[in-house]
Amino acid sequence: MKSRKRLRESLQLVTFLFFSIFSLMQRVTIKDLARLLSLSTSTISRALSDHPDISEATKRKVRTAAEEFGYSTNMHARLFRKQQSGLIALVLPEINMFFIPKLISGINKALAPTDYSLNIFISNDSYKQEKAIIRQCLNWAVEGVLISLSNETYDLSHLEPLSKAKIKCVLLDKTLENDQFPAVMIDSRDAAYQAISYLIQKGHQNIVGIFGNPNLRISQERLEGYKAALEDHKLSFHSENVIFTEDSSQLDFILPPILKHNKNITAIFTMSEELMAKSLYHLNRLEISIPKDMSVISIGDGVYFHLTHPQITHIKDSGSKMGKTATRFLLDVVSGASEHELSQKIIPTKLVELESVRDIR
Repeated sequence: MKSRKRLRESLQLVTFLFFSIFSLMQRVTIKDLARLLSLSTSTISRALSDHPDISEATKRKVRTAAEEFGYSTNMHARLFRKQQSGLIALVLPEINMFFIPKLISGINKALAPTDYSLNIFISNDSYKQEKAIIRQCLNWAVEGVLISLSNETYDLSHLEPLSKAKIKCVLLDKTLENDQFPAVMIDSRDAAYQAISYLIQKGHQNIVGIFGNPNLRISQERLEGYKAALEDHKLSFHSENVIFTEDSSQLDFILPPILKHNKNITAIFTMSEELMAKSLYHLNRLEISIPKDMSVISIGDGVYFHLTHPQITHIKDSGSKMGKTATRFLLDVVSGASEHELSQKIIPTKLVELESVRDIR
């Protein structure tokens, strides 16, 4: 009896070593797990799918072996069986320390109660790369796409294959006006209007406005808000007070000469935290005191604004709320729960008064 037991244990050890080596050489399949556990492939498959016909003991045994030997579900097989990939793609122009982390966090929170997985793609602000990512989404048969457009994206023709493949797509944050895809954003015009009106109410009339890519809807609408606030308060618009930049590093060449030579400027408005951070760098380098010499206000999620001295007054939007809203909207569209696929959802904003604006009335 002892010799049989030792033989059985030896065979189990050999089997274990064989599959350990095998798993390092190539992908472990359901057939491999079936041979190892002396179960049918259908039992293995149902155990991994948590089928009610399979006992808990068998499920535990199968899951343990699957984890031990690095088994992972074949995505193509899953797609063939269920006609669903379970994948949601998020396409971003960049990863930065400002708005994006909270946006991703909000998306993850919205997906947590579901069976969907999130795949993040970075376009590096390149239209060509964004287009390649969309092709990859098609190849992977993702079920939905959330996309914040690159600075080089001027039309949405590269997204049309998604529609033809019946893959739902929602634009968020950086969008283009269109009649094909729904969008989730803040009211950019109103946010800029609030900021400029607040400065004017504090006595500021010569206000520099710093904006991003002029081709993006978000920049155009924030410029409209800037102009509208000046007009409504009977102030003239001066084009020389408006700066457009596709990259915050361009401010290194544009902003210092303006700050040095236009002594009438009393306030700076930036349309994003990133542009505000770069502006603060130049104000500090030129020893321009905030808010004594220059008032500053911005739009953003409010993370960085509380880490500076003085803390920056801002129009607060919410990356987390935008991520959650866009994801739930997309899931509703994917599931058919939403009948209004082309609607827009606006994330509310509010003024947060801190220390960077001086009352000069």
